[in-house]
Amino acid sequence: MLAGGITPKKRTNGTAKRVRKQTESAANVVVMTVVTCGDCGAQFAIGHEVSFQDADLATRQAVWLSDQLVWDHIQENKHRGSICLPACDQMK
Repeated sequence: MLAGGITPKKRTNGTAKRVRKQTESAANVVVMTVVTCGDCGAQFAIGHEVSFQDADLATRQAVWLSDQLVWDHIQENKHRGSICLPACDQMK
């Protein structure tokens, strides 16, 4: 917590959001790449905050997300609409 009771904004590692009809994103988020599920064709946009853009991380997150989408089908789970993405050190 900072002086005056202000809590610093926590850095996120990005979020993958299912792309529906519109491709709008939040004002402070940049779409780094789009991942398509090989089984059902659902698309997910990987977005990073404008101040924390990292193309290398987005590439690794795309591979991680592709694997998660495969697992959703193997386990017969529906894809979530929004997925918090891991940092580099949290991925295998």
